[in-house]
Amino acid sequence: MNDMNEQVIDVNHIVKRVATNGSQKPLEILHGISLQANAGEFLSIVGPSGAGKSTLLSVMSGLSKPTSGEVHLLGTDPYQLRASKAAEFRRNQVGFIFQNYNLIPALPAFDNIVLPLRLAHKKVDPQKVETLLKKLNFAANPNNFVSSLSGGEQQKVAIARVLVANSRIIFADEPTGALDSVSRQIIFGLLRHLTKQGICIVMVTHDIEMAAATDKAITLRDGRLEKVLNQPTAKALFQVLNEEGR
Repeated sequence: MNDMNEQVIDVNHIVKRVATNGSQKPLEILHGISLQANAGEFLSIVGPSGAGKSTLLSVMSGLSKPTSGEVHLLGTDPYQLRASKAAEFRRNQVGFIFQNYNLIPALPAFDNIVLPLRLAHKKVDPQKVETLLKKLNFAANPNNFVSSLSGGEQQKVAIARVLVANSRIIFADEPTGALDSVSRQIIFGLLRHLTKQGICIVMVTHDIEMAAATDKAITLRDGRLEKVLNQPTAKALFQVLNEEGR
């Protein structure tokens, strides 16, 4: 069990600019965002399309270096590590559920799930994978290639891959986007259960009801952190997201 008072994410004054076609001036997507999270905390990031949610998740998780500002995960700045050490750090400490799944089509579902374990030279327990897939309501054959699976089943494979890795922090970009309502509730329940074990979860979602069930909701608009709601409610989130006069 991890110390629930331990700060595991510390993001300070993050700015992210990207080059745009036909323009000499880079586009600023994130404008000086700062936030922190502790072990066992469940954060949701909500906001309109184009607000910078997925970009923030990539920067926070060590996948996309900020133009300026600092990111510390478990006291480590992943952007100060050599490429091999950064990859090892992410593999051992940080999980990422990608919106586009990021699976390897040429591998069966089972091999996609256990790939991080094999890369980290950790023991693969087929029984544990089978139990997890049952919990996820996974209906396909795990020996089938992921390219033959539906979008919803591919999403479950992507989620299972992160859940078996025992990461200290999990970043999830719309983890329930392709799933039916029953599967959404199952996935959310599993993520919530992980927080009770001290795992920190940061989730981008469009699902206001789901965001309202997290410990803290961060609302973004136009690349700026608009509001942090502790113990958010759906009503409070709708109010913030629908406020006018900006």
